[in-house]
Amino acid sequence: MLKQCEKCGVFFGADDDSQVLCGSCRMTETNSRIKGVSIEDTKYQEAKEIVRENPDISPERLIKEMDEIGYKLTLREIMDYVKQGKMTLKSVANGIFCEECGKRILSGRLCPKCTKKLEEKITGPVPTPTEEVQKTEPKSHKPGMYSRNKR
Repeated sequence: MLKQCEKCGVFFGADDDSQVLCGSCRMTETNSRIKGVSIEDTKYQEAKEIVRENPDISPERLIKEMDEIGYKLTLREIMDYVKQGKMTLKSVANGIFCEECGKRILSGRLCPKCTKKLEEKITGPVPTPTEEVQKTEPKSHKPGMYSRNKR
């Protein structure tokens, strides 16, 4: 019967209903249990290292390189890493867009402008550095002192 892998989303031929992982994910999970590290952590660390070495890598190329070293990585997992802010890919095919305004972003869920708006809603307006200086420095001049030629 045809089933969809719960880890990577790939369709595979299952022997029975109890089989929920494709052969690749099942093998990788077994190997990671032997080593004592979760498969998700291992895959993420490997993917992160590849992206660090190749900052302009495409998601398709990342999937191919991960497959070459024996890890099954899907576009869905890559996009989750990007949305969670764990990874930044400059060449995401469909792009990641701010969930508030729709502007294209490199990672996360919100653009910097919408992030700031959300922070202000939660904590109140954040004063700019010049506003902070004006509040803390006492004014030591009398009105009109700077206007020599005013009449």
